[in-house]
Amino acid sequence: MFRAVCNYYREHGEMPGEDASSEIVAAVYEKIKSVAIWVPYDEVSRAFLSKLARYETRIAENGIPEEAPKKKKSPTVSLQKGRSKKVCPSCGRKMKCQFNGLQHCKCGMSWKKGEGFFERTSDMVFALERRKIGKKIKQCPVIRYRNAESDFS
Repeated sequence: MFRAVCNYYREHGEMPGEDASSEIVAAVYEKIKSVAIWVPYDEVSRAFLSKLARYETRIAENGIPEEAPKKKKSPTVSLQKGRSKKVCPSCGRKMKCQFNGLQHCKCGMSWKKGEGFFERTSDMVFALERRKIGKKIKQCPVIRYRNAESDFS
């Protein structure tokens, strides 16, 4: 309702009179109906007329609020399960998920939840470790290192 009064004030430079008020009430009522909310027309009209005096003092004290520019919706890919949104800081490519909480890039950069980004080395082995958390057993990604004596191959 306030936005409709502000638009009228912008166009005409004065507060709406009797005829203009009924037009604004009709427009607001149509907007309410389009949202699938049922309210009696008389109730909307009564509420508008009771608020009109407050709207006048609000506009007199603060002026007409400027309308914020509408944000353009950027075409984004909907995030589905398994879709990574991490981007490699060194090359800018999307990182691939190996395990939940562990992602890799082709350039040799990796990301682990809790640690952040790090450079992969040839002695690293990525595995899932079973941990009991509360009553559940969960698989958590871990990084192990190959020793000179034992080989995981």
